[in-house]
Amino acid sequence: MPMKIIFLDFDGVLDTAYYDLVLTSKGLQETDEYGPIFDPTCVTNLEAIINATKADIVVTSSWKYLMTYEELLRMWKTRGMPGRIIDATPNISRHRGDEIDVWLRECKAACEYAIIDDLDAHNFNEHQQPRLVTVNPYNGLDDIAARRVIGILGEAANLDEQKD
Repeated sequence: MPMKIIFLDFDGVLDTAYYDLVLTSKGLQETDEYGPIFDPTCVTNLEAIINATKADIVVTSSWKYLMTYEELLRMWKTRGMPGRIIDATPNISRHRGDEIDVWLRECKAACEYAIIDDLDAHNFNEHQQPRLVTVNPYNGLDDIAARRVIGILGEAANLDEQKD
């Protein structure tokens, strides 16, 4: 059975402009020791995806340039985030699609994947676009986007079951 992977961006997906406004309007801090605080609604939607698909996370976010893998893991645990970060894409290009392709080629297991990002489709390779869920950076990972991700990873599971 293939691994299920979510290639996950942070800014605009979990860190939203909307939640930044909520925090500042209440006089609360927008950041912690790791950076911008994630929108709880987006975190809940990520948790729903993880619960439904049992997918693991590979970080594509530019945060991987600012933090080591160990720091990403510590931030994930400290913030009580859902799921499990298993890796980050390699820092070989500013083109996310190319980094995802390299990660997939180097992965020793068969992988079914979805990409969650706020970047336009031109930042990804054409063959990846059916697996790309682009979110609005103001609201981030909303329930509609979460259902689309679950559908992408769920369709992959259904195809695997049909092969058996």
